Amino acid sequence: MLDAASQLAKPAADKLFRVPFVRVISHHDADGITACGIVCHTLLRKNIPFQATNISNLDATVEEILDPGVPVIFCDMGSGQPDIVNKYDAIILDHHVPLGTHKNIQVNPHLIGVDGGSEMSASGVAYALARVMGDNVDLAGLAISGAIGDKQKISGPNMEILDEAVKGGIITVQKGMKLGKGPLEKVLEHSIDPYFDFSGKHRETDRFIEDMGLTGNIESLSPEDQKRLGSALSLLLLKKSPPESIDALFGDVYLLNRELIQDIYDFTNTVNSCGKMGMPGLGLELCLRHSAALKDAEEKRFEYSRQILDALNEAITQVKDIGWVRCIDFQSSDVTGAVASTVIRYILPDKPLVVLNMDGDKVKVSARGTSSLIKQGLDLSMALREGAALVGGSGGGHRIASGAAIPAGSQRDFLEYVNTIIGRQIGGKV
Repeated sequence: MLDAASQLAKPAADKLFRVPFVRVISHHDADGITACGIVCHTLLRKNIPFQATNISNLDATVEEILDPGVPVIFCDMGSGQPDIVNKYDAIILDHHVPLGTHKNIQVNPHLIGVDGGSEMSASGVAYALARVMGDNVDLAGLAISGAIGDKQKISGPNMEILDEAVKGGIITVQKGMKLGKGPLEKVLEHSIDPYFDFSGKHRETDRFIEDMGLTGNIESLSPEDQKRLGSALSLLLLKKSPPESIDALFGDVYLLNRELIQDIYDFTNTVNSCGKMGMPGLGLELCLRHSAALKDAEEKRFEYSRQILDALNEAITQVKDIGWVRCIDFQSSDVTGAVASTVIRYILPDKPLVVLNMDGDKVKVSARGTSSLIKQGLDLSMALREGAALVGGSGGGHRIASGAAIPAGSQRDFLEYVNTIIGRQIGGKV
């Protein structure tokens, strides 16, 4: 299927070889920034002039930064917004479900029968394009990082990309704990995925480490101490979280042999943090392997973790059950998506969660589900798209994770609509 995706990308490659200049517009999360990084590397290597910009969402304001006469590549966005992208001479590299009628070149796994929500991210799509524009196998690590950032499975095209990366020496796969590298107390205190009782709590983290009798960096622990630590952490997770939460702690650890940060979880979290902290350019520099960006980028990772953990402590006290879904209404927060993901995965996994926060005259919405809820019929993309439209907003995304923007003051009606829609999806009568 990766070859099929690259075949789908050939018209985009042919077009790029002919343009004198191209704009690149990409999302500001880990997948969007790594996709942008792959595209930028590819254009640089072919001496194609470009300017790249990472944004939080694609709406009418993009007209302020784009010239309709200049070709543009949209990464990790565009497939669900033909009303916007059709105004431009565009190439769309996306993995969200395509909607409406598009006039532009579109490279999307859904067009070849692949689930873009679980088996091929935007960075994977960008890599499919890079493969037909030159020898770019060294960018496969960025593609897998984007997939990890979007919580995707390493199966289908993602597995094919990983196989190419391993064969080319770009990624080394090991078994172990997926906590990242560094000082034990710092890594554990800032751990969000997996999320422990002591996450974000300095004294409780220190007490746990002291009780274990451990010191130093995680990667420097003896095999015996790593096993003891893993067992203790597993017990903590299983006390409150579903069994599948162990997958976030143990499994395949990917080492990125060409990137500035070797551990893929550290790399992905750092890139994502830069984007969510309002400095996506710093994350892009990391993807472009500019070593001068490394120190500042890593600082952003821990700053963003702290924001999420502080917000989580507040969020847990504000969860409301409104029927088929739970909701949290923040007055202001820049970490709604991360909070929603953590609560649904580690604290309250039995119902979909919708998190709202004020942002000027709009309300931003992040919604998360679980694989078991998807099997019951949950489709958050449809629920948020339809619910937002009914109150004059817009929404969409994936079945398991989606977002929306709605007018201030419409929260109550929006939640009622979404609750009704989700109730119908998962078999309820409302």
